[in-house]
Amino acid sequence: MRSFAWLLAGLVACAHPAAEEDGGLEGGKDDRGTSSRFVEVDPTHTNATFRVYVHKALDKLAANDSALARETVKSIASGKVRLDELADLTCADFERVRKDLPDLGLTAADYGLLKRRGSEVTAAIAGEIDGYMWSNRIYVSRGQDPQRLAATLVHEVNHVINRSEVGYYDDLPTSAFLHEYRAFHAERMFDPGYYEGVDLVDYVLTEYELDRTKIAQAILADPLTPKLVPDADAWRTRSVDADAPDPACP
Repeated sequence: MRSFAWLLAGLVACAHPAAEEDGGLEGGKDDRGTSSRFVEVDPTHTNATFRVYVHKALDKLAANDSALARETVKSIASGKVRLDELADLTCADFERVRKDLPDLGLTAADYGLLKRRGSEVTAAIAGEIDGYMWSNRIYVSRGQDPQRLAATLVHEVNHVINRSEVGYYDDLPTSAFLHEYRAFHAERMFDPGYYEGVDLVDYVLTEYELDRTKIAQAILADPLTPKLVPDADAWRTRSVDADAPDPACP
């Protein structure tokens, strides 16, 4: 399943993972380096392997001669969005994810297992989504090739500039359809070959199990709404500084 903004959910207190379990996902997550090219959600839990993984996707964006790609790179480099992997979901974001993936059977206690080496919890979530956003936090699964990770970043940054966590559920299923169609359209602008021959309207309706009969035909015929490019005007309107911080876990 592709990435998308999630239902607002009640928060459940989550215990922090034990300190001795913090290091050591596949590829390490136990050094304390940083990247000058992106800001992590949890900079205390990082490693060179993950940073190189993201850098390769950023290289793909930087090599793409389009305003969309250039502005996506700038948005990430400036820290307007913070980027990390699914193992570094905040407690509140983990609660949102698990409530929207009920078939995984995750519990609040599973938050403490996210960062463990070879975590089955993290793997289960990554098996369902490529990326996830809330507020200006973006999380990505490992294992995507650089081009597809770059496309995922385009998709998720589009959700951030449009505050999808706020507007996604205003008028279901129409609002969800509009938010997803716009993000996939931006992704297709960056990587058109991946969606060659794909009817994007049908793709979004099917992928998100949205009832076509409940969406006006005029919207299905012309679904694209701003904003597409995360440029200065988009960020001026978005103003991530005004977002309420995610509550800390006890």
